[in-house]
Order: sequence, then structure tokens, then C-alpha cells
Amino acid sequence: MEYALPQGELDTLFAGPQSVTGEQRRELVDDIVEQLRRRHGERLLAVALYGSTARQADGPYSDVELWAVLDDGAFGADFDESLEWVHGRGKAEVNLMSRTTVEAFAREVDERWALTHGQFVHARALWIAPDHGTLIETLRSLAAHPDDEAVDRAMAEAVVGELYELVGKLRNRFARKPLALLAGEFAEQLACLIGLAERHVFVSAGSLLDEAADLPAPDGATALFKLVAKGDLSDEAAITTAIERVWAGMEAWAGEVALDAALLRRCVAGER
Repeated sequence: MEYALPQGELDTLFAGPQSVTGEQRRELVDDIVEQLRRRHGERLLAVALYGSTARQADGPYSDVELWAVLDDGAFGADFDESLEWVHGRGKAEVNLMSRTTVEAFAREVDERWALTHGQFVHARALWIAPDHGTLIETLRSLAAHPDDEAVDRAMAEAVVGELYELVGKLRNRFARKPLALLAGEFAEQLACLIGLAERHVFVSAGSLLDEAADLPAPDGATALFKLVAKGDLSDEAAITTAIERVWAGMEAWAGEVALDAALLRRCVAGER
């Protein structure tokens, strides 16, 4: 696919992101939308902006992130393509999906749902085809109201497939990843798990620890989030104590959020 959009060169690429004003970023967004409309015509159903630019929280070095929906007849019902490029001063990304694909994605639930589905829940509509005025709201609703059984499966996978393994790495004192990295990964996985339990979609990856700290959570979770957010992870004993405290509180919390049955299925071979 070819679009008449601003393109970067190697010298601009290796200069790294350069300062862009909010007005310049808005002009780029308008240009992208116009090019999408020219390229796809009546096949284009909707375009939305997400990320910091959509929230008007963008800084001078922020990316531009959009998604666009095409009708199934454009490139097929399973169409899913990402356009990502350096536009001279910064980077832009447009996720192009068919209507069938985008609706399936909005319904999808995995361990990172609380992060990935912010692009729908916190999206800002830029353009909608006349006959599809409710499409963006439909996608927002699908993303914000996940299937309960799918949520339970994703939570069980997060506990058994992710957090349990990280605790194992923590206890493998002779062969582990750096504790600072492990603490950050554990905190992010834990925050996503808590988001799932509360059906809370985080505003951004940068705010998830602060947001998760305000949600009901296992004992010790808030202390761990504050430790990681502070960035002072040189005290290995403090890191170990913080993670072990959270893990010790997981059993009671799992009972509180009615996760025991899903966890039991995840702990039996062949059952999910």
C-alpha cells in the first residue's frame, strides 16, 4: 500500500525523535486521516486516535498512534496490517483492520488485556463513515465488558503461567535474571492481573502502577508498586521480601475474586 505521507530518511532516523509541537502533531494526524480516506474511499469505516496524543497528554517526543477499520470486502475478513514509520521528526503507527478482525480483537481477553484494550476504551474518534456512526462506541463497549469466563482463564494463566514462574526465578538464587528486571516484570504482570480482576483498563503503560495501586489487590501489592515506581531497586533483600509478601497474599486474594475454580483447572494437565 502506498500513501503520500511524510517520510523520514536515515539521517532523521538516527538523529532520534525530535521535538514536535502539538499543532504539528495534529496536522500530521489530519494528513494521515485524509490519506486513509483517499486510499480506501467507501471501504473505510472509521479512524480513531489513541495513546497520549488522544488524551492530549503528549509531549514533544510522543508517537502518533491510530487504528482504522475497513469493511470486510476491502482485503478480506481477516485483514490486519500495521503501518509504522518514521515521518521525519518522530514515529507514527496506523493499525488497519477489517471490521470482523477489529471486533474479534476488541472481544479478545488475555493476560495483558488491561493494557492492550486501552486503545479502544480510551480512543478518540477522528472520522466515522455516515452509516457506521456507532462503530467506535461498539468497539469501546466490547473491549470494556469482557466475557467473564475469558477473564477467569486469562487471570489463571497470569498466575500460573507468569507470576508463579517469576517466583521460581526469584528463588533460584544461583541462576536468575537481575532482580531489578524481575521486580519490574512481576509488578507489571501483577498490575495487569489486578486490572483483569477489576475489569479496569489502564490509561497507559506509564500509569498502570499508580492506577493499580488504587485497586483492590493482594497484600503487599501497593508496596511493591511503589518500590518499582520509585526505581530504587538496589536492595535485593527488599525486592525479595516485597515479591514474596505479594505471593503469600495471592491465595486469600484469589478466593476474594472467586478465581479458585479457574486456578484449579489451570493446575490440572489437559484442563483449561
